[in-house]
Amino acid sequence: MTLGALYDIIDNREDIELLAYSLPKTKSLSLPMGDKFFIGIDYSKLSGIASEKEIVAHELGHCMKGAFYNRHSKHDIISRHEYRADKWACENLIPQEEMEEAFRQGYVEIWQLAEYFDVPESLVRKAVYIYFGKIV
Repeated sequence: MTLGALYDIIDNREDIELLAYSLPKTKSLSLPMGDKFFIGIDYSKLSGIASEKEIVAHELGHCMKGAFYNRHSKHDIISRHEYRADKWACENLIPQEEMEEAFRQGYVEIWQLAEYFDVPESLVRKAVYIYFGKIV
């Protein structure tokens, strides 16, 4: 999926609003408010298109999966919500079938796969863990 396709998803949904915003402690965040979701991105902290794709897909994953946590709840598990957002990002930016096809074509190094899918290496590592249960 391209960066443009991610923005198209946001543009075509009336319940998601994207805001460019200065965020001193993070690159991005997403929040549910009533029947809408808000995604805030500090574009000054992004390091390129691959980084932007990962951030937008991750935050969109929070919205698409309803993966929001309450930082004031002792019973909410933050990592569960982050995993669900990462999984949505991986499934849409690096689909498992396409990753397996890349393997067959000889793309086996993390950096090769990152270039092939035009995403950061960190997202390739997450995809390998999500799809194959391997930590690389």
